[in-house]
Amino acid sequence: MGNRREWKLGTHTAHFEEPDILWVKIQGETTLQDAISLTALYGEIGNNQPFFVVTDLTEATSVETEARSHVSQNTNPSWFLGSVYIGAGFVQKAVAKSLAFVHAMTGRLTFDLHFVSTEDEARALIDRERAQRNTRVA
Repeated sequence: MGNRREWKLGTHTAHFEEPDILWVKIQGETTLQDAISLTALYGEIGNNQPFFVVTDLTEATSVETEARSHVSQNTNPSWFLGSVYIGAGFVQKAVAKSLAFVHAMTGRLTFDLHFVSTEDEARALIDRERAQRNTRVA
């Protein structure tokens, strides 16, 4: 594995794992500034290569309305190979699904959205997604 890139985004952290996974740990509230920083990070990585984003929500509390709007309006779905949420609660799942629905209605949704309970489940799911992609490409 090459150099590990890490970021601190307010109370949240992220690190990139080669070849194509961004691990994000959300801790506490997500503010508008957090959303701006996170969206910029997605764009920085996604403009170089599409990636899986795995977001651990086990210690997340709330998301400011402005933060949710910013992510919805400033995220390019083509940046992502897939999105996996670890430990999402009912409200978090509803928000994620509603954002995905908006992108699907505009024809911009290009990736799958998944919910799992553990990091191991996330890794297994990504392995399956990669295998399916390789099968379709071959």
